[in-house]
Amino acid sequence: MDPLGRASTQGDPPRRLLCYLTGPAGGSIDHSDAAAIGSMLDAIGDCDRLDLMINSPGGVGEVAEKIIEMCRSHCRKEFRVVVPNFAKSAATMIALGADAIVMGYVSELGPIDPQYTISVGNMVQVVSGQSFIQAYEATQAEVKKAIKAGESPVGYLTSLNTSTMEPAFIEHCRRGIDFSRDIAKKFLPKYQLPALLASRGETRHPSTIKKHAKRIAEDLLSANTRFSHGRLISGEEARDVGLNVHLLAREDPGWNAYWELYTRAEVYMQMRTVGEFRVAKLFFDRDSTLPTY
Repeated sequence: MDPLGRASTQGDPPRRLLCYLTGPAGGSIDHSDAAAIGSMLDAIGDCDRLDLMINSPGGVGEVAEKIIEMCRSHCRKEFRVVVPNFAKSAATMIALGADAIVMGYVSELGPIDPQYTISVGNMVQVVSGQSFIQAYEATQAEVKKAIKAGESPVGYLTSLNTSTMEPAFIEHCRRGIDFSRDIAKKFLPKYQLPALLASRGETRHPSTIKKHAKRIAEDLLSANTRFSHGRLISGEEARDVGLNVHLLAREDPGWNAYWELYTRAEVYMQMRTVGEFRVAKLFFDRDSTLPTY
């Protein structure tokens, strides 16, 4: 099968391929993506097998959930996510909604813990929500410790008075983590984990599958384990985590076709400009191409 969805001489069933790639100008997953993806899905209609090739640093988790639902509503049998280079954060969340994830030797997923942008000393930084929560809880513990020891807790209370220590913001961080966890717990037991078991000729009780999904979610959420939100999760590691990964060898003709398609799209995005603007995102399938700036 070639990447545009035509059946190969080897008898592989045809697939429809939809591509969503981030360009050199950068572009995160946001609410504007639904219209572009929805338009191409409407043109495709219903199909048995749908592949979504995605290269993205991530973005809005709620949009990731919507993209999963949109793609699944047009796919009768198997929905796969193809990762030619990287699918981080919310893009990894999209991959969790697939029946399988197609990866190669350079492909990478990433942690799904939510990140928040703050300004520190006039410098913009992106910090894990878990870091805020841990700092908040550690500072509260120091307040209690100081009071118990008969010492002044004023310094710690001053720290708790900053904007990133406000209870409302900490609750927002907790809800963000709960949302990411819920995406994994919602989709993995319904699609990817049963597909993985079926490929092995195995069955498990639904409660066991749900426990496995929760374990995967905690692994992908753990800032203490991954340390960096941009940390590489290779195809082999994604398998070890418990995901249903179709890992293609570097010499695999299918992988070479996906990689060539991706690199040609990258060159197109680098060369295509409107005035001073470069392509931020590129949506395309075999029938249409939509660059956004």
